Amino acid sequence: MVGTVVSALRGPGDSGETGQPPPDHVFVLTNENEAAAAARLGAIRAVRQRSALMGLLRSCFARTQTWLQAGKYLNALVSELPSRNGWSAAEHAGDRSPDRSQRLLNRASWDERAAMSWHFTTASSRTGKPAPKPG
Repeated sequence: MVGTVVSALRGPGDSGETGQPPPDHVFVLTNENEAAAAARLGAIRAVRQRSALMGLLRSCFARTQTWLQAGKYLNALVSELPSRNGWSAAEHAGDRSPDRSQRLLNRASWDERAAMSWHFTTASSRTGKPAPKPG
């Protein structure tokens, strides 16, 4: 069998310095080169789509650090963590404690209405239904 490690959903700060593969790697065992290539392409596509999403939402954040933390938090949410809580999200993001993510969710300055508006517009364009009025 051919083993292929597919790197997916890695964000800033994921260095893999522990000697173990990061928890966001997917291990694919297959004799099919096409299946391994498809898994690799799927992972690359997911990274590109998440990057595009964060790029579109950049204008909603007043500070770069807040935007970067939001990206790290999004990485944790879409990862295959067995348990998604403040501590596991913080560990996945490379933070010492969940304080940064909690600050992002509770006190950070960002334009929630602009983000919601963008979300509703994007969702309606994909479903063909008119977007509901946010708020």
